[in-house]
Amino acid sequence: MGVDRVDELLSEIGNQGTKKKEIDMFSLMDDWFQPKSELMKHVIIIQLIACIIVSMFLLITVGDSLSSEGLLLSVVAFMMLVGGGVQFFNRMTGGRY
Repeated sequence: MGVDRVDELLSEIGNQGTKKKEIDMFSLMDDWFQPKSELMKHVIIIQLIACIIVSMFLLITVGDSLSSEGLLLSVVAFMMLVGGGVQFFNRMTGGRY
């Protein structure tokens, strides 16, 4: 009796890796409207990087037409944006990186 139960448990453990999640309308809708938190962290970080790159290009293109005080203020604001992005990234990842 005990050997049969062990064989049954071993066969269940072996078959767990072969089970695939069925893709149907309901699972796709759940993934779309309730995404996993790990995925959302990556999406937010990618958007943060894109925001920093766009603001850097805007700062470069407008740099010629600004006065020295305006350029100084815009560079300081850009550095504060980068610092805020780093702090946000730290909070998102829990300080692991």
